[in-house]
Amino acid sequence: MSLQPEPYQQIKEGKKTIEFRRRFIKEPAAAFVYVSSPIKQIKAFIEFGMPIQEDIDTLVSIAEEHERGSGVELRAYFSGVSYGYAIPILSCTEFAPMSLELLKGGYAFNPPQSYMNLSVNPRLEQALLKKIMT
Repeated sequence: MSLQPEPYQQIKEGKKTIEFRRRFIKEPAAAFVYVSSPIKQIKAFIEFGMPIQEDIDTLVSIAEEHERGSGVELRAYFSGVSYGYAIPILSCTEFAPMSLELLKGGYAFNPPQSYMNLSVNPRLEQALLKKIMT
């Protein structure tokens, strides 16, 4: 999963407890996090609870309950779709980061726009799993 530095920092600090997405799977999930420019690293593992699929008005209400004033930006993000997902963040675990240089050179990794399934890159998947197992 790809995140910009500011939302990632908010998650890490426990300030952001829900991730909103236009598309997501319909069950609890876990993801390794690529933090985009200027950080350009995979540096954390996040566990998500059961996604809540709702219409945009409901998602905006959920966002406003958690962070007053965030609804306008969220409504713009969901422009063009009739529903989306609110995904509870259960935990965020940081580990020694892997730089984009290493990821591209050693694992043929290209940062996803939103997210990617690691099963398409088993070598990278194994390297990342080792980071959270130690």
